[in-house]
Amino acid sequence: MITGYQNNSRGVGIRSYQLILPSVVCSTHLAKKVAEKVGAVTFGHQHGCGIIGPDVSGVNEFFVSLAGHPNVQSTVVLGLGCETLQGNEVTESIASAYPETAYVVIQESAGMAGALESSISTARALQTQAPRSELATLTIGIEGSPTKDQVDELIRSIESRGFTYVLANQYKEPSRNFPDLVRAKCHVIISFPDSNQPPTGYPLIPVVTVANENSPLHKALLSEFDCDGQTSAEQLLRTVIEIANGQPSKSEAKKIGDIVVPRLVRSV
Repeated sequence: MITGYQNNSRGVGIRSYQLILPSVVCSTHLAKKVAEKVGAVTFGHQHGCGIIGPDVSGVNEFFVSLAGHPNVQSTVVLGLGCETLQGNEVTESIASAYPETAYVVIQESAGMAGALESSISTARALQTQAPRSELATLTIGIEGSPTKDQVDELIRSIESRGFTYVLANQYKEPSRNFPDLVRAKCHVIISFPDSNQPPTGYPLIPVVTVANENSPLHKALLSEFDCDGQTSAEQLLRTVIEIANGQPSKSEAKKIGDIVVPRLVRSV
């Protein structure tokens, strides 16, 4: 049995995070300060201004996916007020599905000091103690470069437990595969990094990393991985269940990893 958190309208997750979501690059520095003060999660990015075409709706859609992830308890959108991707529109898109969402505008908050105070107050007002709840089914993301035998064995083990899985291996860089697993609302991710890629994590989703036994880089960094290349599918799944029940993964414990926002068009 896996016991998670009933994160309001977002459903049952295996973690309960508050997300401070900077809608534009200009608000990422303040978002970091707010997150540090209230114990929330945030991330830096270079988006929100100078974006055109499909990226306007694409970045908005990804932000909604982040804010609506089942491991998220509530969201504070932090905007500047003059960006291309308007923070109020992002907030409306999120709040229409997930009402535990608020918006703070820096330009309407009497400067950075006022915005910091307002953001902290807003964030704390949204924070609640999520009740514990049994998870009906665990959704596991699988990304990277596992062998066919590894995938087949792992899928058999996942299905035998009644869990579900999502595959994402379009890119060699884990950070570029992770957005697909966010959209699929995966509770936890098993990452098989390419032999030239180090292990990494994701701020909202625990990542269980598996080393490639033939990679000199992975051998040198073996202590940074959760499992080595000889780990059986059953043992790997037991590790996933332990982490789903609250044990931090290696990347979680060291706060390794970042959120990369997918883009189609270069900034202008």
